[in-house]
Amino acid sequence: MSTSSHPIVTDFADLLDENLREAWEERAAVMQFEAGIPRDLAEALALLLVIRQYPTEVINRLV
Repeated sequence: MSTSSHPIVTDFADLLDENLREAWEERAAVMQFEAGIPRDLAEALALLLVIRQYPTEVINRLV
């Protein structure tokens, strides 16, 4: 999404499959544009939301 994201966020996002990445990008965009949250924070929060919503799928991508 952005080079302004923290490297940890981008590293984790790179591990997501297509569906999880789409969910992450959508959540980050909503937070950024609808809530006015800065992009880097929106991406970090969105990643946490995706991990919380799909814990098994995310863990499977990490191993």
